[in-house]
Amino acid sequence: MGGGPHEMADHIMNICLRFITDGIRDTVAHYQRDDLPLYRLCWELHNRIDTLVPHAPAVWVDQLRDLQRRVAEFENSRATGVHSRLSDAEERRLDDSLRQLHAVLELAH
Repeated sequence: MGGGPHEMADHIMNICLRFITDGIRDTVAHYQRDDLPLYRLCWELHNRIDTLVPHAPAVWVDQLRDLQRRVAEFENSRATGVHSRLSDAEERRLDDSLRQLHAVLELAH
């Protein structure tokens, strides 16, 4: 790398950002393949998004946090409700939230 220290720092930040966002995508993919329960998806999203804080603009992180909270609401509803599974309508809304999360992640590239 031929640039100065600022260019090197930017490069390292971009690598960190890519590593974290790829991890979020992988986590969602595991959930969508039924390899990960919803409560674990919520936990993973929360922690991975928190990890983005020093590496990404606050507005972008806030968008991701909002979507993570929406996903968590489905888990809270399921965990505290009478049914152990989400309804078809809830599943569709959850899928929509995950699609939006993926779209927001694409803004990083």
